[in-house]
Amino acid sequence: MKGPLCIMVLFLLCGGWLRPETEFSGYFENRLFLIENPALQWKDFSEKIKLGDYNRLRLNVKASPSKKVTVNLAVDIFSFHGALTSPLGTYDPGQSADQKAYRIDPDRIYIDLYFKHFDLSIGKQRVALGVSYVWAPLDVFNRVNILEPKEEKPGANAFKLYVPFGASSSVTGVFSPDDEFKTSKSALRVQSRISNIDAAFTMIRRGDTGTSIYGFDLRGENGIGWWLEYGYFVSSQRRDSKLVFGFDYTFPVNKGLYWLNEFFYDAGGERDSAQYDFQRLLSGDRFTLGTTYFLSLLRYGLTDFWSASLSYIGNWGDGSFIVNPLLAFEVSQNVSLSGGFYIPLGHREGEFNASKRNLFFIWLKVNF
Repeated sequence: MKGPLCIMVLFLLCGGWLRPETEFSGYFENRLFLIENPALQWKDFSEKIKLGDYNRLRLNVKASPSKKVTVNLAVDIFSFHGALTSPLGTYDPGQSADQKAYRIDPDRIYIDLYFKHFDLSIGKQRVALGVSYVWAPLDVFNRVNILEPKEEKPGANAFKLYVPFGASSSVTGVFSPDDEFKTSKSALRVQSRISNIDAAFTMIRRGDTGTSIYGFDLRGENGIGWWLEYGYFVSSQRRDSKLVFGFDYTFPVNKGLYWLNEFFYDAGGERDSAQYDFQRLLSGDRFTLGTTYFLSLLRYGLTDFWSASLSYIGNWGDGSFIVNPLLAFEVSQNVSLSGGFYIPLGHREGEFNASKRNLFFIWLKVNF
């Protein structure tokens, strides 16, 4: 605990001393969850309803000691209460449940170096590959969180080289070292814009699993926004592919009706739900168990301050799915309050209904 605090204090002091243009930002959020077991009677209320709650304070600092150097730091401070011991999806769910009720994580500690013909980022930073909304088969540096696809992703220790070519083309190289060189991750991504379509080819080597990945992605807008992402996975055990196709559109209705859809096919998934190994989800070895998935999201602006959304995410192979109604209120420009449900339905032994738990949540977020 003392280490991260010392790093933060040293950074703040040095950042302010080196250059006055130091930027501070962040947010505070509280997430309250009520987890209901429908198999129990209401007379057993203490067992039927479990309470989970956590607070998160995120502090971001950016300092530029010169025009060619930017130093970045982001620290998360968590406190946990009740049934939760980790933010949903942010960390590996296989962590020990006896961890402390608080934690301090230096989530970003990296430096950006700007040269004439390339940029170089070194340290613990956000690394993202691919273009899909939920499943992101090419994004090997982050977990997939179906309950909150756009959550804050943890940083990865990496060297990232960015080389632009002209106004619309670039090459990005990433190397994320592990304890041993042979178990490290590396990626090379070539990107360009062709006739109003962003296109990229990506090659990835996962040393930890001995897997090579060859993929491409496309993103464009022709009346509606659309994207396509494909990955071909090669290892000594097997070869398979993953494909994502999605589109979104905003209908000009009142304050706007936004509609997003995304389809995912995983040739490496199990076709029979009886063969599911849920331990692979807990270990992070896989993010899904089946072969065919679909997401649909509708978001409607009720007023300038109120909005409502309804999302569906389903495993079409086993017939299980999750419905997520949500109501959000913008208290002010920097303060939002939202509440809703995650309701698992469909096949009782399916991937999304195996937990047999209903989830109610209230989230408060304050940006500064």
